[in-house]
Amino acid sequence: MIRRLLLALPAYTLSIVCFLAILYLTLMPDPLQGQEIVLFPGADKVVHAIMMAGMMWCLALDMLRKKAAHDLRETVCRVPLLQLAIMFFAVAIFGGAIELIQGAMACGRGEDFYDFLADVAGDVIALISSIAAWGTVWRYLQQGR
Repeated sequence: MIRRLLLALPAYTLSIVCFLAILYLTLMPDPLQGQEIVLFPGADKVVHAIMMAGMMWCLALDMLRKKAAHDLRETVCRVPLLQLAIMFFAVAIFGGAIELIQGAMACGRGEDFYDFLADVAGDVIALISSIAAWGTVWRYLQQGR
């Protein structure tokens, strides 16, 4: 059922939803509407890494979904390293742009180089795990076809 849903979604739906969620969470003055969540020192860096990893994973999965919807007979799918590298740099630039925009906005948020480093760290983790899982996800999407 999940496989059918993934293949039925319009192209890049997951990436667009993730992109909009990240913009909301990072650029709104108070996205949690006053609710304090106290975790541990540096938890916001972990959140930044998770957000950018999620963005990279959504882009990679959307690219794989699109390919799976068109290449019905292929049993093996090569990892498109160049396309993943382009996505990696796009996500890193997106993370840096968010930090610059936060610094330019007068809404109580500021730019933080360490947030950007956390963004890139999440991006790197997602790139490596996307490459590692590529074949497995491809076979999952091709099951029963």
